[in-house]
Amino acid sequence: MRNLLFWLLFSSIVFTCSAPDKSTELLVNADFEAIEVDLEDLFAAGQFPKDTLITIEHDEFFKQKKRYKAYPLAPILKPLLAKIKDTTNLRVTFTCTDGYAPNMNLSKVLSHEAYLAVQDLDQVGLGKDWADSLATKFKPFYLVWRDASEGDAGFAWPYGLAEIRIASFFYDFADAFPLHNAAAQKGFQLFQIHCMKCHSINKIGGVMGPEFNYPKSITEYWKKEDIYSFLSNPQSYRYSAKMPAVKLSREDFEEIYGYLKAMKGVKSEK
Repeated sequence: MRNLLFWLLFSSIVFTCSAPDKSTELLVNADFEAIEVDLEDLFAAGQFPKDTLITIEHDEFFKQKKRYKAYPLAPILKPLLAKIKDTTNLRVTFTCTDGYAPNMNLSKVLSHEAYLAVQDLDQVGLGKDWADSLATKFKPFYLVWRDASEGDAGFAWPYGLAEIRIASFFYDFADAFPLHNAAAQKGFQLFQIHCMKCHSINKIGGVMGPEFNYPKSITEYWKKEDIYSFLSNPQSYRYSAKMPAVKLSREDFEEIYGYLKAMKGVKSEK
C-alpha cells in the first residue's frame, strides 16, 4: 500500500501542471529505513548513559513539580542517528506496554531535554521506585521533559514506555494522511496530537482505543454532536470509561471531524 501511495504521490508531483504544493515535502526521507529499539534490551546491553537526578518543574501526569532518577534520551538516540544528516519528515513513535503510542517530530525530540525516568525520588525513602498504584504501569520507563512548556500537547509523556521507532512520516503515516485533500490536513495534524496516541486511522496509531476508520468510519455510526460531547465527558456516556476528558476548542474539533469525514472513503486493508 505504501509503495502504491509513493508512486501516486510521485506522479502527482511530476505530472501536475500547477505549482508544487507542500505534498512535495513528503518525499524527503520517504525511503528512510525505519529504526526500532527495544529499550530494555538496549539497557541490558549496557548502551544507556549514566543515570542522573533531575527536577521537572511541572510534570504533565502528576500536575506538579517532581524529582526523578532518570537517563537522558539524547545519548541513547545519538548512536542510532549517527548516519542521519537530515531529520526532515522523520517521526519518533513511543510505544508503551498498554498500546499507547504517541509520536513526535524527531527534530523536536532532539531539540529538547528528554529523560527516561525509572524512579520517583519521593518514593526512595519508602524503598520503592514508584507508588504502589503506579508501579506496574510506569515500568520500564516514563518519558519526561525538563524544558517542555506547561500544557503543550505537542510533547508526549508516555509511561510504561518499552519501544522507540524512528521512521519517515511518509512510511508510517501515509495511509492515514489526506494527501489530496488540503482542507483536511490541518485536521490530521490535530488528530495526530490529540487522538492518534490512543486511536488509529486505517490501523495507523495507538491501540488503546478503537480504530476510527476501518472498516467503518466513526462518522458513519456516531452523531457529530455525540462525538464532541463524549470527548468532553466520556464517563457521561460510558460507565467506568477509561478515556480521560479531552480539552478541544470547537474550532479544533471541527477540523478533526472534517478530517475523519474526508478519510471515510479512504480505506486501507493492509
